[in-house]
Amino acid sequence: MSELAFAKSFLSSLDLRPIKIRADHVFDPEQVGLRVPYTLPRLQAPHPEMPKKTKQAQAPGASKSVNIKVKSARNPALEFSLTNAPITTTTVSDLKDAVRERVVDAQGNPVALDKIKILYRRKPVPGTGKTVAEVLSDEPEMLTGGKEVEFGVMIIGGAQAVEAAESQPEVAQEQDVPKPAVGPSGTEVLKTEAFWEDLQGFMEQRLKDADEAKRLAVLFKNAWSSGQ
Repeated sequence: MSELAFAKSFLSSLDLRPIKIRADHVFDPEQVGLRVPYTLPRLQAPHPEMPKKTKQAQAPGASKSVNIKVKSARNPALEFSLTNAPITTTTVSDLKDAVRERVVDAQGNPVALDKIKILYRRKPVPGTGKTVAEVLSDEPEMLTGGKEVEFGVMIIGGAQAVEAAESQPEVAQEQDVPKPAVGPSGTEVLKTEAFWEDLQGFMEQRLKDADEAKRLAVLFKNAWSSGQ
C-alpha cells in the first residue's frame, strides 16, 4: 500500500469518529445553536426560620432569693432585715438606700449615701452597683438561695436611728418637769461600783480602747479615794 493510499484510508477512518472538543472550547451562540436545552441549576430549599425564644415569666419564688440582715454594732445601733431579696437584682446601692431610710444625722437630716459603707465579713464592699450574687460569688452554697446573709453597715461621722430621733422630743419634754431625786446622790454615788463601771464604759466608748479606759477608771477611783 502506497503512502497516499494509507493517508486516505486513515482520514476516512477518522471521519467516522465523533469530533472531540477541548474542555475550554467556547461556542459562539450566534453561529451555533444549542444542542441541548439549557436549564438553570436547581435552587436549594431555604433554611426554615428558627423559632423565636420567648421569655417565660418566672413563677413566684422561682428566682433565687435570700434573707438579708443588715446590722450596725455602733453609732447607731441599727438592725433590720430584708426578706426574700433576689440575689441577682438586689445591689449594694439598694442596701444603702434601705439604711438611709432608717437613719438621720445629728441635725436630723438624711445621711449622704457616700458616708454609708456596706460591709461583708467585716470588709467594705467596693462600688454601689455590685449585686448580692457578685458579693457571694466565692460561696456557691449561698447562691442556691433560701439562706440568711448578714451585712454590716458603717456610717462615717455617726448617725442615729430614726426611731431614736423621733423619741428625743418626748424625752426632752419629760425632762422639763422637775422630779424628785430617787436613790443616792453626791458622794454617795461615788462610793458605788456602778458609777465607776459607767465611767469606764463612757471612756471606752470615747477612746475606743478598753485597756486604756480601764486604766483611767482605776486611776480616777484611786485619786478620789486618796482624797477622802
